[in-house]
Amino acid sequence: MSDVETYVREIVRGMASVTPAEQDELVARGIFLVRRIAQALPPEASLQEALRDHLAEGLTALLAEEAGPPGNDPAGTPSRRAA
Repeated sequence: MSDVETYVREIVRGMASVTPAEQDELVARGIFLVRRIAQALPPEASLQEALRDHLAEGLTALLAEEAGPPGNDPAGTPSRRAA
């Protein structure tokens, strides 16, 4: 793979739920994921195949993780229980 950033950026652009503000952060995290996946692969395995199977999935999981569970109060907002 000659240009990891472009590859990751294309995957991120294809994710419907990503806002423009989130794109650069996800690209940076995606490049990190590519590095981790590449290091974990055996020498005979295809990086491109592994990325096709796991990169979008991993980025979607990161995005969901950042959003937190549904119904969470935004940071800094007191909950009704605290009032």
